[in-house]
Amino acid sequence: MEKTLKHINTNRPDFDQAISRENTHAEKYDLRRKLFGTDDVLPMWVADMDLPTPPFIIEALQKRLQHPILGYPHTPDSVYQAIIDWQAQYGLEVKKSEIVFTHNVANGFMMAVGAYTAPGDAVMLMPPVYPPFFDAISRHHCQTVEAPLVLQDNRYSIDFAALEAKIEQFHVKLLLFCHPQNPSGRVWTTQELTQLADICVKHHVTLVSDEIHADLTFAPNRHIPLASLEHPIREQTITLSSPGKTFNLGGLQTGYALIANRKLKQTYLEYAKANAIYDLNLFGQIALEAAYSEQGRQWRDQLLQHFAENIELLESFFKTHLPNVRLMKPEASFLVWLDFREIFDDHQALKKWLIEDAKLGFNDGESFAGASQTGTGFMRVNIAVSKETLNQAIMQINNAIGNLAPRQNK
Repeated sequence: MEKTLKHINTNRPDFDQAISRENTHAEKYDLRRKLFGTDDVLPMWVADMDLPTPPFIIEALQKRLQHPILGYPHTPDSVYQAIIDWQAQYGLEVKKSEIVFTHNVANGFMMAVGAYTAPGDAVMLMPPVYPPFFDAISRHHCQTVEAPLVLQDNRYSIDFAALEAKIEQFHVKLLLFCHPQNPSGRVWTTQELTQLADICVKHHVTLVSDEIHADLTFAPNRHIPLASLEHPIREQTITLSSPGKTFNLGGLQTGYALIANRKLKQTYLEYAKANAIYDLNLFGQIALEAAYSEQGRQWRDQLLQHFAENIELLESFFKTHLPNVRLMKPEASFLVWLDFREIFDDHQALKKWLIEDAKLGFNDGESFAGASQTGTGFMRVNIAVSKETLNQAIMQINNAIGNLAPRQNK
């Protein structure tokens, strides 16, 4: 049974209550007809959570709303310090002077492409990867250079030889890097990061590292910020992050870039200011500071346990009822990459089965692939939901299994 907001227990996290988001201007729900052709799907696509934002963040916002004037804000030192302290848990030493605010991470890498390239420059990415990376490159009239990840034994890795060859061939100027990786949830190791860093330093490639899912890394994996390496790459790295994914703050402006190199920072700031984007709004400041706290760490740890249970629940279902669907168990994040290729040769048939028979709205794998076709036969599902909602999705898949035979091509 769905509960309304007034029934939320604000004393402790309750990740197992289903909360209606109808009539709240929620993109995940309001865009169903546009994306899937019908409102009659359970939306489990875009990466925001159907879970309540932590009560201590809501309370901080409510406290500020008691004052009747919502004028232009000034960013206090405490917001900078919250970021510095939060990043320290990952071994990344940040100075206040290195912090630049953005509306969100997507806005951050859009600004980076604009700041560090000219039309026609080559920008590299590694599909399958976060779709807005492609958009950032094309909107700035740059050349997209794809270095596809290698899938082996249901795990992605980087083909460093191929990547370096393409950097040399196309004279790549900028590399957009997803760390942890989206959609697969791969957490890159120190060895992998160092190898990538060596190549980028050798060829003078500026590296933009999207680390928004870092907080959601599952033990025993460990997030290692690219800029935390004892390596010259720090001077060529723009780290992008936000509490938005971890604390379900997608509707607020809570993004920031960390840029150690003064010249790179100045170039970024000039471009950002030319586009009037260089600060958080009032509520973004308040939410970020409340999130990046000891309360926030404790809440995050409990959230990760909920995600782990949901992933296990989904994995168990597929192993038992659809063993030919390969679930890539994420090392970080609440996003799960599903491989349907052993069941479907035809990607459109897969989409049709999910929408019409299972009545589910997943992220289309092909949107992560560009020209590489690395997303054909794949779907991304968001498991940041209550167990009630996840069980509903599982039941809908189970009920649709009987309709597989007429549509599958194997």
